[in-house]
Amino acid sequence: MTRRFLPIALVFAAAIAYPVGVVSGGAPHFPARSDCVHPATKDGEIDAVFGHFDKRSDAVARLRVVLGRGFTGSKIEGDGCGRLKVVVHGIPTLAVGRELAAEARKVGLGVTLERAAP
Repeated sequence: MTRRFLPIALVFAAAIAYPVGVVSGGAPHFPARSDCVHPATKDGEIDAVFGHFDKRSDAVARLRVVLGRGFTGSKIEGDGCGRLKVVVHGIPTLAVGRELAAEARKVGLGVTLERAAP
């Protein structure tokens, strides 16, 4: 009887031990929207972001406006958190980024300067 019980006990122990071991580090962390936006604080690879969007149609509409107001090189891409962003890459310094942001404001666009994704 003990020999028949041992394999069942081992399977039961493994079925309990594995999930406990995986979850013991805490519940899984899902990024919040704020986890996906990393403001640029120093010179280097900086992105000018004209908005984050849940729907592709909203991102496409913003891209049309951004391109129509002269910000060539703008494109849509994922932000790493399941959303889309309209972005211009390759801003070398915060000073250049601030100048771009000032030009964007003059034509009614909001823009944030973010660290480029690694």
